[in-house]
Amino acid sequence: LLEKAIDLNLAYKSLIFVLPFSGMFMTYLYSKYGGNSQKGNNIIIENINGSKEKIEFIMAPLVFLGTILTHLFGGSVGREGTGVQIGGTIGNSLAKALKSSEEEKKVLLISGVAAGFSSVFGTPLTGTIFALEIANIGRLSYNSMLPAIVSALVGNSVVKFLGVKHSHYKIPAQEAVDIINVLKVIALAICFGLISRLFVYMTHWFNEKLIKYCKNKYLKIFVGGTVIATLFLRNNLYNNLSLGLLNDAFYGKVPILAFIIKLILTALCLGAGYQGGEVTPLFVIGATLGATLSHILGLPFAFCAALGLVGVFSGATNSPIACFMMYLELFRANNIVFAMLVCIISFFISGHKGIYKAQLWNE
Repeated sequence: LLEKAIDLNLAYKSLIFVLPFSGMFMTYLYSKYGGNSQKGNNIIIENINGSKEKIEFIMAPLVFLGTILTHLFGGSVGREGTGVQIGGTIGNSLAKALKSSEEEKKVLLISGVAAGFSSVFGTPLTGTIFALEIANIGRLSYNSMLPAIVSALVGNSVVKFLGVKHSHYKIPAQEAVDIINVLKVIALAICFGLISRLFVYMTHWFNEKLIKYCKNKYLKIFVGGTVIATLFLRNNLYNNLSLGLLNDAFYGKVPILAFIIKLILTALCLGAGYQGGEVTPLFVIGATLGATLSHILGLPFAFCAALGLVGVFSGATNSPIACFMMYLELFRANNIVFAMLVCIISFFISGHKGIYKAQLWNE
């Protein structure tokens, strides 16, 4: 459905005018039936960390519908949030049906998140580590590892069986690990961390400003959607997942400011309250930034784009190990030393604040 929605949006540019109204429609559904479901990924993370706040099953169909509509009408959002929320909701429902203990509930929630993430991106290892790492930074739940990897593998297998194909990218062979390249990659990593920080700040800033000047939640999402529709009017390059822009980054064929345009539009869309995820837009922001910086640093386009893809993701989500696994699953073993360096440095540069407010920190 997501693929069909994006194809329709790209074929009929005028659909962007419906975005503000679709946002108001989803705001009504969430207000009428969703309860606390508007907290999205954060309520799943809070429950993994021991919160007793109820996760409503209605969150799964609501985020499913909301994400499809946002992409159909051109919103710049991702898909990971949908997978995580659907998986987490199913895990919570199983825990309730089986009258599980708090520890068993935590395992089921983590397994649901792993399956959801893995299914969306076709990366079972990343899905597993992401689910383990995302809730409590610096502390992994070893009891959840086996159930999580099994869930991630099964989820990915089901998606493959249904015929869904995931994107694959090629990058150049191993770059020399010498002092010059190491210094260049450190410079890249610092830039990725700073952009991650800017993305988090801008998302919160747009949300705060829209709430301040648009007291009514329907007006808030309508105004946000109208601004987005106006900005997208003449160019659909930044609509939806922007996978075309992501692919072009590996060939260095992206506008110089593509990363900042995608960042602002995605932050505005999420800040206004549209449903979707952040991860794929983060991939696009990172890859296009990497491609832009490759001209300055004299490094291959695809090399910098691949590092940017995982580097910005690492900084914004505070999940460096999962991001390193993502690199391995998408790009294999090429340049893995640089990939780990980028994930760690970006993680530290980006600071404690990430896209998930519910994350706990262990120093």
